[in-house]
Amino acid sequence: MKQRSNPNFPTENEDQALLSAIQDLPVRPIFIMGLHRSGTTFLYDTVAKSFPLAHLSLYHLLYFDRLLSNKQNGTEQRDKNLLNLFFSVQGISDRNIDGTHIDADAVEEYGFLLRKKTGTFKLNDSNTDLFKNLCRKLLAVQTDKKAVLLKNPWDTGNAQRILKYCPEARFIYISREPIAVLNSMLNALLAYIEGPQDYLEILLDNGKGRSAYRTGYLAWMVLRGVRKVLGRNISARLARGLLAKDVARQVVVYRKEIAALPCDRAIEIDYTSLVADPVPTMQKLQGLLDLTVINNAPSNELKQRTQLNPVLQGYEQALQHLIDTHDGSS
Repeated sequence: MKQRSNPNFPTENEDQALLSAIQDLPVRPIFIMGLHRSGTTFLYDTVAKSFPLAHLSLYHLLYFDRLLSNKQNGTEQRDKNLLNLFFSVQGISDRNIDGTHIDADAVEEYGFLLRKKTGTFKLNDSNTDLFKNLCRKLLAVQTDKKAVLLKNPWDTGNAQRILKYCPEARFIYISREPIAVLNSMLNALLAYIEGPQDYLEILLDNGKGRSAYRTGYLAWMVLRGVRKVLGRNISARLARGLLAKDVARQVVVYRKEIAALPCDRAIEIDYTSLVADPVPTMQKLQGLLDLTVINNAPSNELKQRTQLNPVLQGYEQALQHLIDTHDGSS
């Protein structure tokens, strides 16, 4: 049985009385855009460490309703320590699905905050005010930052709507070979159904426990049961087709979106080049961001799995056919 540790997550809006003081802060978000499993987390971490940009950490996400209060009272480190202790007691040291290190300062997606508060991962009319308050809070609690860096793959394809909400927004897209994305998705799914996902459950919990994500939890139980009965290889083959269709759809949406954006609003970088040497890529971003690189320190070590899952050997042509079909070119 796991030990108990109380992270003391806020249960009400402890910042309500302080919100008026930040309403004049600018909303100038910079979005990391890309397919799920395309390297957005590594890019986010690298950009956040290279430029004077506020960003969303796990601490900011999970203590969102207490950020201003903690800043005012000098109690930020207290809650960070509680969160790190909570992770340690729960046996959480990484995201489980890919080995990415987890602690209070690790970057995370704003989509989880949107879902906790409004029931959707995507930015829309119902959560624009929440999103703008997020941007202002992050600027308020992180000193000497010029803009806010955020990521949420769910919003890839949503750029035109985002520009209506945030006319000053900028977008950094990351491109990765579709077969590599599919490989990462498939391996992540297999890891997901191998065992408990305590970290993901923390992100999805809105204070109501598993009732807040009952459908997803039941789906996980079913998938895990299928995996136990059929084995890893057959499960991978069954998942391959479904995931490939999703990757093909995302690729087409991604390509059409970036083609429609002006060059002073968006830039595309290559995953392979970024991983090989992040420094030139960061320098390439200076013009779009109108900021100078302040730190060439490397981001967290990227744990890559370069070998294709056996069920994807020779599958690249089939995936390309799906992409062409979605694009209407075949």
